Amino acid sequence: MTRVCCVAFALPVVAMLVSPGSTRAATPALLAANRCNSQTIDDVSGRVRDYDRHAAGGGSTQLLQRYGAIADVLSMLNEEREILDSICSSDAQRAPLFAQIAAFSAWALALESDVAVKLNVSCGTASKALPAIMLADAWLGLANVVNANGGTVPPAFAEVIPKIQTRAAVVGLALPPWPDASAYWRDQVRARSKSAVAACPSPSPSPSPPSSPS
Repeated sequence: MTRVCCVAFALPVVAMLVSPGSTRAATPALLAANRCNSQTIDDVSGRVRDYDRHAAGGGSTQLLQRYGAIADVLSMLNEEREILDSICSSDAQRAPLFAQIAAFSAWALALESDVAVKLNVSCGTASKALPAIMLADAWLGLANVVNANGGTVPPAFAEVIPKIQTRAAVVGLALPPWPDASAYWRDQVRARSKSAVAACPSPSPSPSPPSSPS
């Protein structure tokens, strides 16, 4: 945020020195071009990597705090995607940034699934069903990007794909090939999982609405 502020301050000064009459027209375009970058994504990805290196404590309070922190990360990434979508001037600029956002959103959902496992150790059904919902969201988020790119897997996905696959195998979630991953598949996973946890007294966290775009 500091970088953007500094640029916002400097550009009018430079513009006045060069051409006072063009200041008002040039500054917004230059500011938008400067904002179309991965700075915010890089900052958020640092939090994701830190959460991956340092698992939450075993107590329910610490686990719920971590769940909330990861939910905040997901919200920030979703907001950043909307900002970049409106600021970046071309699909060529957006594509690599959107791929990074999808990768770290999926990574965050994988870490969220780890928390769900620990929170539901007292009910084996929920300890698999709830993480399956999060992992299905994560896989669909990646698949949407791959399918939109004609089947090409972005380099940004290299780290996160094994993380999703490993966790999915543990909870018994079959991940479809990219072309078969759809909102319908994700919703079927959610329906089965919600039915499975119905017998648990109070699954935590309760299944939320889908977080991945359809």
